[in-house]
Amino acid sequence: MDNKYQLISFNKEYISTDNFRLELSNRAFRYGDGFFETMHANGLDIQFVEEHYKRIIKATKILKLNLPDFFSLEFLKNQISGLLTRRKLFQAARIKLTIYRTGEGYYIPNSNSSDILIEAFYLGKGPYELNSEGIIIGIYDEMHKPKSIYSSIKSINAQFYIMAGIFAKENRFDDVFLLNEEGFIIEATSSNIFVVKGKTIITPNLTMGCVEGIMRDQIISIAQQLGYKVLYNNITPEDLLNMDELFLTNAIVGVKYVSGY
Repeated sequence: MDNKYQLISFNKEYISTDNFRLELSNRAFRYGDGFFETMHANGLDIQFVEEHYKRIIKATKILKLNLPDFFSLEFLKNQISGLLTRRKLFQAARIKLTIYRTGEGYYIPNSNSSDILIEAFYLGKGPYELNSEGIIIGIYDEMHKPKSIYSSIKSINAQFYIMAGIFAKENRFDDVFLLNEEGFIIEATSSNIFVVKGKTIITPNLTMGCVEGIMRDQIISIAQQLGYKVLYNNITPEDLLNMDELFLTNAIVGVKYVSGY
């Protein structure tokens, strides 16, 4: 499809990608000053949109970003539905919302206002489907993720995750586990982690440095309803060898099962 028909949403307007430009002074480009949120849309329905909205609000407070007055849950739903309609993406789509600080300045910004960019990408599938083949996972131990209040945010400064992705590609893994400063497994490159032992499901506590995943919360709730005991424990690489099952979750694919580690 010609780029002139590739629409995005920028603040309250729908514009073509040909007409969208970032200034050289843009803080997202210069400093990675902002965060993103990815959502799964099926038809015009955004899965777990209320939960995504709450996480957006939480991230803006942590990063001291001021949202535009027009931004609300209803705006978010209507703007994404409008973009999907204009793009004719009526099956499944991945929605990426990026919020970044506007204005200039160096490490001390001259403004805390923000711009909102929404993109939509064709997924090719409808509702969530379990992967037909299990994935093979390794461990990325060249760098460790620090534990802080920012660890749960999907920062647009994603260098750590990029280096982990390169490591996975170089070693022919489908994905890799990431470690925190204490050497505990906290997540994969774009997913939360769950391990299963009998009727007990274990996932790292958010205080250990993992991203606060929307699908993570859904799986915890479903597991408890099904009678599983859910523990928020530390997980070591050695622990994985004694588990019955291992799976990953995120808002785009739902659940992915792991067949090899």
